[in-house]
Amino acid sequence: MPSQLTDAEWSQLLSRIERGECTPFLGPGVALGRLPLPGDLAMRWADEYQYPLEDRWNLPRVAQYLELEKGPRWLREELAKALADAAAAEPGADALQLLAELPFSTYITTGYDDLLARALRAAQLRRDERRTPRKPRLDFCRWHETLRSAAMQTPFEADPHYQPSADEPFVFHLLGQAAFPQSLVLTETDHYDLFVATARHPNIVPPTVHRALRGGPLLFIGQPLTDANFRALARSLGGADYRGLQEGTLSVHVRPEGNDAAIHYLERHFGEQRIKLYWGTPLGFLQELRERWLRDHE
Repeated sequence: MPSQLTDAEWSQLLSRIERGECTPFLGPGVALGRLPLPGDLAMRWADEYQYPLEDRWNLPRVAQYLELEKGPRWLREELAKALADAAAAEPGADALQLLAELPFSTYITTGYDDLLARALRAAQLRRDERRTPRKPRLDFCRWHETLRSAAMQTPFEADPHYQPSADEPFVFHLLGQAAFPQSLVLTETDHYDLFVATARHPNIVPPTVHRALRGGPLLFIGQPLTDANFRALARSLGGADYRGLQEGTLSVHVRPEGNDAAIHYLERHFGEQRIKLYWGTPLGFLQELRERWLRDHE
């Protein structure tokens, strides 16, 4: 179907990207086709390990059960293995590769995997006749005391002069990185602890991320805004109901076919919060965004 953005809206989005005024907020759907979605992983684990309740699609609750049955170390190692096995496959046409070719300076993600960092390291930015390699710096939220007391410097502590840029972008993993299992926010209790930690210790979220979350505009890709845990986290970090976001915030969603009532409701609901919905896949959206970017910068 044709794009729901007008040429003027596309032009405004491209201008904001060029000025560094737009921040991608990535959810699990951005790696659709490469990594299992949280609901799919929860269903698989629920079947394999006899989860006894009905909400078998709810990963934090299934993870809470498995942590009790198997222990926290097993749970995190099992997640890391599932991500590594899926990420080893050849990517083909990949939304993250397209995203990495656009000059964003900060990326916020709820993903645990390193696919975005790998895509950024493999990408080059076009500048006139030159191509510049990208050198991302990564970090995760220090949401519990063990992480805050560990001798692991943030990129900003390791280099006080570091400022995120298109050449050296900053990737912030809100829910942890698989490479650091203790950082992963998996269970329901973990999510509650994260909400409390970000409220009590706002400095655990870097200023560049705070500015994006409280000022916008944001570019949500693959992040279901209806997810209850995400909505609670957004309230904790950015203020109630996203009301701090600037006009121009955009969220990419797969269209719920045959459910016009749901489409109408979601457009009204998020429209009141100054979030425009783009109905399409992350890959389709980023293909068009990249094509328009290259057309304007040839």
